[in-house]
Amino acid sequence: MTQPPPEPTTCPILHLDLGPLDLNLLGLHVHLNEVVLNIEAIPGAGNLLGNLLCAIAGLLDGVDLGGILGDLLRNLVDALVRLLEGLGTGGAAARPVTPPT
Repeated sequence: MTQPPPEPTTCPILHLDLGPLDLNLLGLHVHLNEVVLNIEAIPGAGNLLGNLLCAIAGLLDGVDLGGILGDLLRNLVDALVRLLEGLGTGGAAARPVTPPT
């Protein structure tokens, strides 16, 4: 007796859960009950889009996005403060800015 092929592993792409929605659009009444949308990519032979989306979805696994974005914002604020201080003092050297913690 042959065994069925194993189920392919899926990669979650999007889970969207919308509650009830009531809209009045210029006299057109739209009522929408709960909507749940799940999109999963299925990798495997011949599944080009599934392979691509699973690869993209796994790119940021283990990356601290909060820390990276925080550092970028801190650097941007520091650069803007130095620019504004330079404009306000006629080009004099600006003092370093320590962001609040």
